[in-house]
Amino acid sequence: MSLVGIGFIEIPPGAQPGFDHADIDRAGRRMYVAHTGADRVDVLDCDQRRFLRSIPELPGVAGVLIDQGDDLLVSSDRAVARVSLFRCSDAQLLGRVAVGPHPNGLAYDGKRRRVYSFNLGEPPGENCTASVVDLDTLQVIAELLLPGRPRWAVYDGERDVVYANIRDPAEIAVIDCAQMTITGALAVPAAGPHGLWLDRGRLFCAADAGTLAVLDRDTGDLLATLRLPGLPDVVMLDPALRRVYVVIGDPGVVCSFDCDRLEPLEQVETEPGAHTCGWDPDGRCLYVFCPDRSGALVFEERG
Repeated sequence: MSLVGIGFIEIPPGAQPGFDHADIDRAGRRMYVAHTGADRVDVLDCDQRRFLRSIPELPGVAGVLIDQGDDLLVSSDRAVARVSLFRCSDAQLLGRVAVGPHPNGLAYDGKRRRVYSFNLGEPPGENCTASVVDLDTLQVIAELLLPGRPRWAVYDGERDVVYANIRDPAEIAVIDCAQMTITGALAVPAAGPHGLWLDRGRLFCAADAGTLAVLDRDTGDLLATLRLPGLPDVVMLDPALRRVYVVIGDPGVVCSFDCDRLEPLEQVETEPGAHTCGWDPDGRCLYVFCPDRSGALVFEERG
C-alpha cells in the first residue's frame, strides 16, 4: 500500500489562513472541515473531489464532529464560546449552546445524545473545562474541571467513556459518561499529547515531543513508541486497511504506520503548515488541508 497524490481541491480563502478539525459524512459522501480563518465549515464532494459549499457564521470554528446514526453535525465555535448543532444531511440548524471559553475538541456519547465540548479556558490554558451538552434540551447539563489544556478527544462505546488528551500534565483523561465525572487518567510518556484515535482497545496518541505513543486503554501500558519527524497534530485511522496516518505541519508530511505490527510504513510530502486532514474510508483517500494555498491535497491509498 502507498499514498499517491491524485489532485488538489481549491477552497475559497478566508480573511486569514487556517484549517482545523475535519470529519466525513459517509452516507452523503461529503468531507467537512473547520475553516478557522474564514469562520465557516467548508464542505467537499468526495465523489467529484470538488468544493461544494460552506456553512457560514461560525466564528473561530475549531472542531467538527459528525455522527452518522443521529444525522448530526457539531461545530465548536471558539471565538464565541458555543457549539452549533446541525442536521448533517441538509445543514439545518438545530440549535446553538453556550459552553466554556474557547471550545476546541469534541466527542459524542450517542447512547445518551450528549456532546462533550473541551474548552481551553480564559485565558487559554487556565481553568480548562469540558461542557456536556444534552441534545434533547439543548442545555449544558454538566461542567467538568480538567487538569490542563485539552486537545483531541474520542468516545469509546465499548467502555462508555470519553478519552481526552491533556497537553500538560501529559496524560489522557478518562471520563465516565454515565456519571459525567473524570474517573482516572492514563500517563503519556511524551510531552504534549495532541492527536488521538482509538482502535481495538489501543489509544494512538500523537505528542508534541515527536512521538506516536500507543497505549492499552485498560491498563495504561505503553505498547509502542514510534518516532515522528516533527510536531504532530491529527491522527486518522482506517480499520479495514489497518493504517494509521499522522499529519505534521513542520515539515509538511504525512507519516503512515501499520496498526497491527506497530511499525512505520512511509512518509509522504505535503506542504509546510498542512497539519490537519480527513480520511475517506470508502474512497480510500486522505485529504490534507493546506492553509497557504487554501485547499486540500488528495492522496489515494493504492497497492
